[in-house]
Amino acid sequence: MKLFRRKVIAVDMDGTISRGVCWTPSEVLKAKPNKAVIEKVNKLYQENFIILYTARRDELIPATLEWCRRNNVLWHGWSNKKIGAEVYLDDKALNVKDFI
Repeated sequence: MKLFRRKVIAVDMDGTISRGVCWTPSEVLKAKPNKAVIEKVNKLYQENFIILYTARRDELIPATLEWCRRNNVLWHGWSNKKIGAEVYLDDKALNVKDFI
């Protein structure tokens, strides 16, 4: 029996899963998907715990979840606050090794 521990992987929305930044529900629903990232995240979904996170305001969450459904984004959890995770996938992230 193979035992493995799922990693918690936090995936940002704006600029990562979707292209650009969204400020209104209309912009959210019209956002272009980053299909290459979505495909990789969906593969990671099979053996990891995917949390989508964003700085989007509360009133954008329903449109964001609808956008994820329309674009076949697989996820286990959702947050509009940065959460604890083992891996962050974010277009604004800086690796500490690169920083030093």
